[in-house]
Amino acid sequence: MQYTPFASAVELPFYTALASRKINHDKLDDSPHHILGLYEIRPTDPPNVSCRVQVHGNALTNDKAPTGYYRAEGTIRNVNTIEEYRSIDKAKLLEQAGKTIWDAISDGSIYSCPSRLASFIVLSFADLKKFRFHCWFAFPALHSAPSWTPQDPDKQGTPSFNQHDDHNTSGGRNLSDIENSTLVDAVQAWNQTIDEHQRGFFLARKFRGGQHGAGTVQAANRMSSHASSETVPSVEPGFSWEIARLSAYEDGFFDGVPFADCYVCFADPSNYDHAPGWILRNLLVLVKRRWRLDTIQILRYRGVQSKHGHGRSKMITLASKPQVFTAPRDEHEPVPKVTGWERNPAGKLAGRVVNLTEYLDPKRYSHL
Repeated sequence: MQYTPFASAVELPFYTALASRKINHDKLDDSPHHILGLYEIRPTDPPNVSCRVQVHGNALTNDKAPTGYYRAEGTIRNVNTIEEYRSIDKAKLLEQAGKTIWDAISDGSIYSCPSRLASFIVLSFADLKKFRFHCWFAFPALHSAPSWTPQDPDKQGTPSFNQHDDHNTSGGRNLSDIENSTLVDAVQAWNQTIDEHQRGFFLARKFRGGQHGAGTVQAANRMSSHASSETVPSVEPGFSWEIARLSAYEDGFFDGVPFADCYVCFADPSNYDHAPGWILRNLLVLVKRRWRLDTIQILRYRGVQSKHGHGRSKMITLASKPQVFTAPRDEHEPVPKVTGWERNPAGKLAGRVVNLTEYLDPKRYSHL
């Protein structure tokens, strides 16, 4: 299956803030700093510009995502010389970032901050004399082995998995209008009850036959407080949605629920029909590492009330070849393959150079 890589989108004021921090605070200290990245769902964007991590001007100091955005947890290292920028072991940097995600999955700490599944790193050098900024972004993605492939569910909602079919290109199905609208209502209600670090990744289950009855949004009391969930009954009799944190899986959130009604969800910024966003790679590693699952329904959540299929959430069934696990899930295992360095506009694995002479050089304005 193909995945849509993230691309970086940096606001010019960020470079001003980076230069100011280097001059006034960091000086020769090139230790890493946290940086807040943001991504959003924009169904009307062309697919080739739909999957972007934005770095706003206040990304070094602000730690709260604006309404409508999802968090991406970043780390920036602003080195002191161009030589160091060019010679630093970039493969090691990426491996270390991937290991951080892997360790959080392995020990379960990822549940307290699922937005780490959308981590990124930035290597930079600020040439303050020439007002040139060298930056290279990486979006570490852990690779699943064996890989996951899309499946075509049968009429009972059970995937028909051919272990020898490596070319299945099923794009899944769009949710119906009523499924999509009630899901959006349920997720938006749930978002009001949880920390913003949780919002990009969650679980959803569909209750059929009106188990919850009619009424307003209600918390599922039987769920533990750390596995907060919300239920919104459908305006059409027959089903309702319940939403919960990823951690609720290990509390039995899907126990006794038919496979066809269980969904592992992520907010997907990709507008490609057959290429989910890059962050799905890390979520699938969690599914295999923590939950030992070989078949799963992924819901590419789009977060918009949409008609006639445009921009609606989409469900895909994925399967991987079964594995035999002989060790406990919290026991040490090697870090999977990690990829993620961003390509430049020419399609090469290389950073970008941003020349801000006209924007920052006071000499340009001395005649005014």
